[in-house]
Amino acid sequence: WLGIEQYGSAERAVCIVHGFRAWHRWGFFPLVAQYFAERCSAAYVLSLPSSGYGPDGFSPERFSEATISADVHALERALDLIGKQARWVAGLGHSRGSLLLLLMHRRLDCLALWAPPRTFGRWGEHQLKLWREHGALPVGTHPESNVPLYLSRRYLDDLEEHQYNDQIRHALSECTVPNLIIAAEHDIVAPIAGAEELAMQFAKASWQLRVIPAAGHTFGTEHPTTTISPALERALAETDAWFTQCCQQNSNFASAAPPENSSR
Repeated sequence: WLGIEQYGSAERAVCIVHGFRAWHRWGFFPLVAQYFAERCSAAYVLSLPSSGYGPDGFSPERFSEATISADVHALERALDLIGKQARWVAGLGHSRGSLLLLLMHRRLDCLALWAPPRTFGRWGEHQLKLWREHGALPVGTHPESNVPLYLSRRYLDDLEEHQYNDQIRHALSECTVPNLIIAAEHDIVAPIAGAEELAMQFAKASWQLRVIPAAGHTFGTEHPTTTISPALERALAETDAWFTQCCQQNSNFASAAPPENSSR
């Protein structure tokens, strides 16, 4: 199952991809989508299979059976649909969603990676050992129902079988579309050092790194979110400016030099 919510309509589109334990209506995603829709972009917010959501709502069993492969296939379908309606498509991914979009770099015109981790998974050897032995890994609770959540061994087997972390390294070396990386100063889930390490692996793509001060992994927001925090506002402004610049260059709407690799 793939959920897509569309905001606005335009030839310029933004495909928004959530990270772990999130979905299309989690926290800031509706506000982010509305922000771009008000700035002449069609915004598509996805709910991937890993969200645990389906036509009947949330299912912890569905969440537990998630795999990266299922998300990749769903994202491919979403880009097929978006590509039929838009002439220029940017990808905006938060956390793990950033890595999923990197795997799709050939199908996108521009990327914004918000709080990206270095790899899929941050588990130590002890956690991996227990995961394999018990067949499931506890990963916290659902933000709305407070139901305990688990990942079955299918997730780990799929990650290892398809060598997705190797695929990420290959994508970084082959990507040619411009990338904006938004990191948060106090992000303990995806620290700035990891974002910097990720950026330095781009061999062919232009990139810029922006650090949002005094912010954590979700840019000063929680679920539910009804207002845009100052940190999120800055991330949005940086991203909108980046998308506009890249779109103008790509579509020959304006003459501008390619964005330089930089960090600030």
